[in-house]
Amino acid sequence: MRINRIDYHFSKLRYQPDFENFTDEEFELIKEHTILRSYKKGQILFDEGDERQRLYILTSGLVRLERYDESATYYYYDYVNPNNLFPMSGIFEEGIYSYTAQAMTDIETFSFPVSCYEKIAKNNPKQLLYMIHKISKVVAMHELRIQIGLTSSAFDRVKQNLFILKEELGIPTTDGHVEIPYPITLKELAVNSGTTRETAGQVIKQLKDSGLLDYQKKRFTFCKTAVTPALRE
Repeated sequence: MRINRIDYHFSKLRYQPDFENFTDEEFELIKEHTILRSYKKGQILFDEGDERQRLYILTSGLVRLERYDESATYYYYDYVNPNNLFPMSGIFEEGIYSYTAQAMTDIETFSFPVSCYEKIAKNNPKQLLYMIHKISKVVAMHELRIQIGLTSSAFDRVKQNLFILKEELGIPTTDGHVEIPYPITLKELAVNSGTTRETAGQVIKQLKDSGLLDYQKKRFTFCKTAVTPALRE
């Protein structure tokens, strides 16, 4: 029964970007080594420093990637939504995970051995080229977050991080708005922006009063008039 379920659900990923460059034989080989597992909100998939054994791809829910320095000062975060392979950091090189992955909602995920995926990918030029492009985009996003972190205005940092979330996690609604279908707390937004919960709340209120944003039950909805600003100079 487990194998049948994997066959049915994993096969839906055949033409997703992370798998479409593999041959049918290569894809089937990855599927043979795949397991399906559910996690409850708050559970850890892997910790920073753990042996880097498996790659994951979500079928539902949201995962947060995070890392802290020795003083427990938060300095890295990222989110993974469905149909995205992770973690890409350390591919072909690192033997340990460089951050912690936590389920932000109840999730379901496939996973398979890193060694299996890397061995197949190394012999597939199209897949290697895709991975280079994907990692380049990840690096560009990290550079953008560093740039935002250096912005002196806490208000601007919060607003810029909000629009990054919109671009990464937002889903268009039938009435032309964009919603983030996952709970994001004010505290989390504040930590991500290097400011206080009070400041984050003030920014949200300002955007709500301007008719650009709605925030109900920890979920953000960006009104159709809320055009994403140029985040890079």
